[in-house]
Amino acid sequence: MKKLITGILALTIAISLNAQEAADKNIQAGLVMGYGLNFQKMGTKLMENNGTGGDLTIGANMNFGLTETIGICTGLEFDFETLKYKVPGSDTVLYYYKSTDNSLVQYQDIDSTHSLYMLSTRKQKPMYLTIPVMLVFRTKFIGYFRYFGKFGLRTSILLSNTITDEGTNIDPLTLTPLNTETNAEMSARGEMFPLKSAVGLAGGAEWNFTGGTSLVGEIGYYYGFTPLHTDRKPEKTYLQSSASPETPPVFSNLANQSQLMLKISILF
Repeated sequence: MKKLITGILALTIAISLNAQEAADKNIQAGLVMGYGLNFQKMGTKLMENNGTGGDLTIGANMNFGLTETIGICTGLEFDFETLKYKVPGSDTVLYYYKSTDNSLVQYQDIDSTHSLYMLSTRKQKPMYLTIPVMLVFRTKFIGYFRYFGKFGLRTSILLSNTITDEGTNIDPLTLTPLNTETNAEMSARGEMFPLKSAVGLAGGAEWNFTGGTSLVGEIGYYYGFTPLHTDRKPEKTYLQSSASPETPPVFSNLANQSQLMLKISILF
């Protein structure tokens, strides 16, 4: 990732050396940083939100001007997200895991060597590579400023995901609580959907503070229409609402996501 960001920075500097004034440029490129608030709409009653999550965004954007007032914005962005869940007080959620490698065990693979855990709260930290494709409508420069609105998609590819759980170890034979424990850096292969996409609206202002270099600020709202988690077949699920040894009720966590995001970028 460091090599990618270094390469993008070098490219934007090269572009800036040959830049015209911002108003006359058809292509602008630069670095972007942002922070967003995550809001999950749950698809199961056995898990619920545990407060608002966050999203730190770092990457590079490019604006292509189709006309003086219409353009397209795209780029590559890395999203470092935090998702927070909890189990409602009246419900029970359990899973089996391997203590040797901190991995959750699918229902079809459970055996007597695995540990049983009763979940209270969960924090997931997925990392995504995001490709925005936004149509930009902007004013002409008024002094050193121009204003814009954006409409389009942010499509993300899942790169990694770690899970930190708070809860209690359970004796698999007697089903009695043993000790309270934090299960940190857990993994669950295929638990999260590998692709997510959101449609959004954003607006902001561009300040041409020197030559062809601009500082851009924007705020946007993005509605996710793809699931965050994979709705798996019963034999491949990780979570269950009963410790019955024969046919426990198994389920997948289900949620869609909306985001409120603030971004700052510098374009050359």
